[in-house]
Amino acid sequence: MTTASLLDGDALELIAGQAVDRGDPAAGAAEIVAIVDEGRLADPTDSAIALSLAAELLLEADDAAGSLALTERAIAAHRAQGSPPDFALIFRARLMFLLDRPDEAMAELVPLRPLLTEDPDAASAIANALFAGDRGEVAHEWLTEAVAEAQAAVPETEPEDDADQLPTLIFFALLSERHEVRHELGLPHDQLDEMAEALEEAVEDEQRAELEAELSRPVLFFPEAEFDELSRRLPDLARICGPTWDEHRTDLERVLTARAAEGVPVDLRLVHGSAADLAAFVEGRDVADDVIDLYVDELEGRAAGVSWPPARNDACWCGSGAKYKKCCLPRSRD
Repeated sequence: MTTASLLDGDALELIAGQAVDRGDPAAGAAEIVAIVDEGRLADPTDSAIALSLAAELLLEADDAAGSLALTERAIAAHRAQGSPPDFALIFRARLMFLLDRPDEAMAELVPLRPLLTEDPDAASAIANALFAGDRGEVAHEWLTEAVAEAQAAVPETEPEDDADQLPTLIFFALLSERHEVRHELGLPHDQLDEMAEALEEAVEDEQRAELEAELSRPVLFFPEAEFDELSRRLPDLARICGPTWDEHRTDLERVLTARAAEGVPVDLRLVHGSAADLAAFVEGRDVADDVIDLYVDELEGRAAGVSWPPARNDACWCGSGAKYKKCCLPRSRD
């Protein structure tokens, strides 16, 4: 078996997603288990995560008993590797509720309750487990107490270090999950619900601003002669951009079409690069994956760019001389 044939976490997520999309999560679970059992993981310590992913797929397939068996394997793998099985244990409690074993489920969850104020992902996981056993009121009680504890731990000033942001992240996660639980239970809004909605709105605004900023960044285009020169002078970067000029302009048309489909009102633009200019820009730099983005940022400061898309009957943006509708427009549909 070659290294190239081994699979990482992203590949497993892709397998799981494809299985769900085609309506056969059980087949996806079987495929992931086979990968684990046949030693085809790039990192063997991913076995616990892989088995948990397969267990989630079996639950999606309404096979709670099979999901529990895989979860037991995941817990054993975590312990063998010396990693905490906390979230696998929470998932096991959820399955026990579904399998009509409520006493065992609660005995599993009660010792895990402190996770609510230790890990921002715990709020949703524990609430989902409790709701599986029709214990929404318990979820509300636990979350309300955890919110008060977490709020007291939030620093008064903006933390400078990422690690110092954890108390704030935990508080936000608890506040949001409590809001969702109260909605499920049909409870009226209180002050914490208002705070949760305000924070969620602020996060949405920030995410929208980030998306608009990303979508409004121009894309780098090399006219045909410049692309040929780039292939001669900087073949590695040409491969990133192409690797051929036809593939280069096809890829850009698809990228811009995808950005337009986001429905965000931004001006979509291309900036023209030159091989000589890029060669001068990368001189003395590491040719890393982000060098093209850095070059675009530098170009954006001194080039207005070309608006996209042109009218169907106008000359194509790629400079071929043909009408857009006959040139690059169809490329986004291939």
